[in-house]
Amino acid sequence: MEEEVIQPKGRKKWLLIPLGVLLLWCGLSFLLPDGFVLSEGEARRISFSLPITLRVDDAGEVLAIEDNRDLPTETQPVFSFTAKPLSAGTADVTFYLFDSLPIKTVQAQVVPRLELIPVGKPVGVTMDSDGLLVLLIGTVEQETGSTSPAAGKLQVGDRLKSANGIALENKEVLQKILAKNDGTPVTFTVERDGEELRVSVPLAYSASEGCYRLGIWVRDSIQGIGTITYYDPATGTYGALGHGVYDVDTGELMEICTGRLTKAVMTDIKKGEAGDPGELDGVLAMDSTLGTVEKNTACGLFGEIEAEEFCTGESYPAATESEVHAGDAQILCSVDGKEAKLYDISILSVNPDHKEPGKAISLKITDEALLDATGGIVQGMSGSPILQDGKIVGAVTHVLVNHPEKGYGILIGSMLEESQS
Repeated sequence: MEEEVIQPKGRKKWLLIPLGVLLLWCGLSFLLPDGFVLSEGEARRISFSLPITLRVDDAGEVLAIEDNRDLPTETQPVFSFTAKPLSAGTADVTFYLFDSLPIKTVQAQVVPRLELIPVGKPVGVTMDSDGLLVLLIGTVEQETGSTSPAAGKLQVGDRLKSANGIALENKEVLQKILAKNDGTPVTFTVERDGEELRVSVPLAYSASEGCYRLGIWVRDSIQGIGTITYYDPATGTYGALGHGVYDVDTGELMEICTGRLTKAVMTDIKKGEAGDPGELDGVLAMDSTLGTVEKNTACGLFGEIEAEEFCTGESYPAATESEVHAGDAQILCSVDGKEAKLYDISILSVNPDHKEPGKAISLKITDEALLDATGGIVQGMSGSPILQDGKIVGAVTHVLVNHPEKGYGILIGSMLEESQS
């Protein structure tokens, strides 16, 4: 006779509970930050919709964590805390599930509040791309007709890094390689869609030029005018533009190899009108060098200043994101290429969590003198520092095309975080 086995009721349910907790623990460990950086004086609120708490493990010497759970409001999350820096240094912060199960321990860094010189002066920017960017696949005119030797081999948007093993620092290098070529295909190292390829491209003899050609158009550099936001006298570094330089042909952030800042001689101001953004016209003084361009990021250009006399002035503390608020403020800019002047603006709103860092601040030009001169925000003013309550809080980045008196800005903290990363 078979023996009947009776399973305890609810056993499977109780087995699922610890499994669910384990999965929740693993998921939270992945989603929680791996660390955070605060400036002295910056209080940051940290909130959770799940039962997560956090504690600091340095006995309150560097960082204090205040529990806001006893201060409920209509908008107050159930699990809310405030991290308050006490002094520069590092501290370990542990996240807990249900106030008892440790999820992960991360490092919090408290850095001294920086003192920066707001610059607000226009400069010339010249940057060499990392390789040669293919702009167009064209044809070569031979005695027997036209042909396109690179068609099917190269594509628009390809970045040519080297040719026959020689690094392509500029177009002149490629021209020299082709001048010595006897018709042998050229082997390129090509970066395409994030992958590196080796591509052999045949040549065609140009009857009019008397030499072999590829039939492609490439670009190796880009130039323009922008504004320096700040200068850090302690490190000799700067931040400018408040947004990245994007390739006009590909729409992607330009990858640079080298770059420099030059003096800019302003020649004209094209006033902005609804539907037609204005511009500061000028020429680059290529025989001058003010500094280097080392990073082109979504938060601006960064590098070192060589001509310190260009960035003199009073220093201001860098504001934390919690210190920036709607209300009266000023921008520092030079629309005639001479000394930078302060102009009144109104900060309409501040959204530190905006998906685009360059649109964290919404602002409006209110100064009649600036409106008369430019019509509002114009191209070339990007990077003009924003000052509020005796602090440097950000930089102008964009203009609303249909309302040139309005635009956006980036928080100074976003620029500093990017420059230090």
